Amino acid sequence: MTKSNEDLVREINELRNEMKQMREVLNMLFSLVVEGEEDDEEDIGYPGFVQDVPRFNN
Repeated sequence: MTKSNEDLVREINELRNEMKQMREVLNMLFSLVVEGEEDDEEDIGYPGFVQDVPRFNN
């Protein structure tokens, strides 16, 4: 089954649009991961360790 040039051009354009959409989704996911890692670094706190450390020279 051969396709006409118009069919091939249409299919190429559809594939380009799909690639653009995938790129946008990947960019959003990447941004979410990077922002999530930044938030994790700020939330690191060890209140159990801080409260359990004896203070001899207060």
